[in-house]
Amino acid sequence: MFRRLGMLAAAVLILSAPATAVAKDSDEVERQSKPKLVQIKVSSSASEDPTPANPFGPSPKNFRAKLLQLRQIAADEEIDGVVLKVSGAPDYARSLDLMTELRAVKAAGKKVVCYSETLDQRSLTFASLADLLAMPPSGGMSLDGLMAEVMYMKNLFALLDVKFDVIHIGNFKTAFEDFSKDRMSDEQRKVTEILLQEFLTQMQEMIAENRGLTVAKVEEAYQKLMFQPQEAMEFGLIDAVVYEDQFDDEVDKLFGGEVDVETSYGDESMEDLEKMLESPFAMFQMLPKLLNPEKKKLPAEPRIAIVYATGPIMSGKSQVGFDGSVASMGSETIVEALEAALEDDWVRAVILRVNSPGGSALASDMIWRATQRVKAKKPIISSMGGVAASGGYWISMGCDRIIAQPSTITGSIGVVGMLPDFSSALKRFGVNVEVVGAGPHVDDLAMMRDGASPMLKELIHDGMLDVYGEFIRKVAEGRKMNPTVLETLARGRVWTGRQAADLNLVDELGGLDRAIEIACELGGGLDKKTIGVAEYPMPRSLFEQLEESFEGMITIEGQVKRMLCEAGYSDLVVMAEQMLAKKSTAIGPDNIQVVLPYQLRIR
Repeated sequence: MFRRLGMLAAAVLILSAPATAVAKDSDEVERQSKPKLVQIKVSSSASEDPTPANPFGPSPKNFRAKLLQLRQIAADEEIDGVVLKVSGAPDYARSLDLMTELRAVKAAGKKVVCYSETLDQRSLTFASLADLLAMPPSGGMSLDGLMAEVMYMKNLFALLDVKFDVIHIGNFKTAFEDFSKDRMSDEQRKVTEILLQEFLTQMQEMIAENRGLTVAKVEEAYQKLMFQPQEAMEFGLIDAVVYEDQFDDEVDKLFGGEVDVETSYGDESMEDLEKMLESPFAMFQMLPKLLNPEKKKLPAEPRIAIVYATGPIMSGKSQVGFDGSVASMGSETIVEALEAALEDDWVRAVILRVNSPGGSALASDMIWRATQRVKAKKPIISSMGGVAASGGYWISMGCDRIIAQPSTITGSIGVVGMLPDFSSALKRFGVNVEVVGAGPHVDDLAMMRDGASPMLKELIHDGMLDVYGEFIRKVAEGRKMNPTVLETLARGRVWTGRQAADLNLVDELGGLDRAIEIACELGGGLDKKTIGVAEYPMPRSLFEQLEESFEGMITIEGQVKRMLCEAGYSDLVVMAEQMLAKKSTAIGPDNIQVVLPYQLRIR
């Protein structure tokens, strides 16, 4: 194992003679001469949103903080390299952001090393950049391509006499068809095939570039599918087949001597942890930080703001999980964040960082309106992450610039609504629904008794047409396109970022770093290297998170919701919660959805 730097060791210096001091200085020089590496953990769970400070130890880093850490390493003359600890990979769009910073580390003359017991195609996309990439003899590598398996449940629900009427505007707006059909539509199959092939091509190109191979050679590797480590090394995909202790020796050889590895580089919160360990009473002094954490004070100087718009879009406040991750994006929360950036006189430009499959059309429009208020006074740039589709595109379309990664899932300009029909199931199980009401359309709205009436379906369809027309109009206005031409690109069709750039749905390809660069340009020629950044929405304290999420953790409802979200149906959960919370009929404005046509779960 690496000879690691002791972060919490207490040094006791006994200066009994000049000779001792000389020996100490000599040891210090020898220690400082060792090559110094920084361990960077890469996983699939890096959050985009600002994370609350942890008063009891190292604070968690959001995705941008990890990028900044790599940039700091690239500029630090005392650091000689990076050790990648890979336990997964983020989505393909954020992978490109991370790749950019890792390449900058290497361009600064530093080395990247990585040891992994197993590698799949996603982790290999990162690890292939390493100057030394090793696996143990008993490890393995799989390059199994990309596949989406979608369950169609119409026949399952039919066994219970339950059916779902799905109304959509745009033949490619296929959201919820897995509930209403027994097989995949031609439109969904076509778009899914295009997306998967686009992702696979980009992945193979990155692996080929990183390993100095041809794309044809990488494609040949995919034909083989499974690799033993020795075969992977002979193929040029890795550099060495060794155990971890032997890998340490290989690293020492690469750097010309024994190395030190630091695991908490640049983490100021370690000082608080050291104090707490020195004295148990220090913990009580730190409790106020937990109960009422200090708000980060920004200097009185020009800066840019990043507003993180993460998760399915709904009205109200954003919902945050127990771990601080955002479960859904609330329009009130994002509007307040945009207003805060607008009212801050030191903010010269705003970046709306979007990672969302869409959601409520009403909530999306509220956020769009807030972007227009910002745009009237300050430049605003949309930076698209892994997905910014449907409602995610709606909130982006009015920005001064839209930046996407080649693998960003975007577009999906269309509208969909779903009407569950439980009336036959209720009758089957002996439930008789009696309807009492006042007003001329009571019978037409009695969905529990009779299912959705033709009049109700027509009303919803007309309302969705209006929303679709508004969507088209605002995109055409924001993108300065002919509405007739734009409509041919809409119809719920999903595009990759690379395709969207060719179609003028986005302005250019790039990541968060490029968005910051553009914000500095439009904000008055600010220096990207020194500009301060304010991040919104402000993270909630630990107790605020507990208050919001603890109840859901201990109820059956909370566990079911968590399971559905894990299965890929978070947008459906959000829509169902909205309908149940309002106890509304299906004709409420929040029930018209602009969501990604499907939950694409790739493996």
